Amino acid sequence: MIGKYVPFTGNIDQLKYFLASLKNSRNKKIRIAHFGDSQIQGDVISEYIREKLQNKYGGKGAGYLSIQSNDIKIRQTTEHTFSDDWDFASVITRNPKQLPFGLSGSVAVPKPGSWIKYKSTNYLKSTSSFNIARLFYSNADESSKIQYRINNGQTVNVVLNKGDDVQELLIDPKATATLLEIKFVSGKQPYFYGVSLESNSGIYVDNFPMPGNNGASLLDLPLDNLRDFDKYFHYSLIILSYGNNVSSSNRGIFTVYEKKMTNVIEHLRTAFPNASIIMVSVNDKTIKQANRFITNPDVPFLLETQKRIVEKSKITFWNLWEAMGGNNSMNEWVNYSPPMALKDFAHFTQVGGERVAELFVSALLDTISKISN
Repeated sequence: MIGKYVPFTGNIDQLKYFLASLKNSRNKKIRIAHFGDSQIQGDVISEYIREKLQNKYGGKGAGYLSIQSNDIKIRQTTEHTFSDDWDFASVITRNPKQLPFGLSGSVAVPKPGSWIKYKSTNYLKSTSSFNIARLFYSNADESSKIQYRINNGQTVNVVLNKGDDVQELLIDPKATATLLEIKFVSGKQPYFYGVSLESNSGIYVDNFPMPGNNGASLLDLPLDNLRDFDKYFHYSLIILSYGNNVSSSNRGIFTVYEKKMTNVIEHLRTAFPNASIIMVSVNDKTIKQANRFITNPDVPFLLETQKRIVEKSKITFWNLWEAMGGNNSMNEWVNYSPPMALKDFAHFTQVGGERVAELFVSALLDTISKISN
């Protein structure tokens, strides 16, 4: 099989937060946030980390999903549809009204009649159903009314809670569910952030892709909102998968990136003080030379920069570039049968994403075994 085992490096001891949470996975929910660029878009990689960890520690459901998303056509784990009348902003779009972003780096404001639907699929066992849904929002008052339906059942009318901080609406289907529909009816327009599909215990991996981003935009997520979300989710692990969008012949760019990502990690650590943090390195990035694709000469500079970020921030590091096979390995992943990466020589296929997740989870479980003994 392509790819190889690569252990975690850096500060392994700070994984104690995640390790401690695992002891309660049969009774409580364990939450992992996976932030990244387009490499994790469509739940790629995240979906299999979730599947493999839920198989071991329990849990059922796709976790956190935005109100609106640009990856609905490639996401296999959940069918996500929505009306086209939401006022939407995110860290990768314009935000002229300066709306406050939620956990996924986005926010959506409805008009009367605006709707969203989430339908579980049978693509993976872990996301084939859910037992609880949670809607997160702010800026509502006693006039803000919504409706929801589970599994095409009876419509339930709800008046949202008042408050400027992040609020939660808990939706309990009282049975296994596969479809959730939510519609805004009338009143003051809230800021809707997202919905989480889950069950009563086990592990949840929340997928937060930000295509075209180098990770610095995480600083645009308001600290107060992140702290509010941590009150509901109690994150014990954060995975950062960035690097594909850091490239320049000007080596000063890497110094700027180093400073920004160090600040990002401090921002996240302040918001989620009980979370371990793992930085996943850039994958093999390529340039075309004659008739073949070779490793971009920026990659060694970027890897060294990411290692310095890890050392300064005292977090854990996983070298995906090395796990892929190192120099010129993307070419091998593209031409493998079945293909592990797309013909753009930049992104993984879903099969390749599963292999990356397998290698990552193997290193994670191996580390957990070592530090728990």
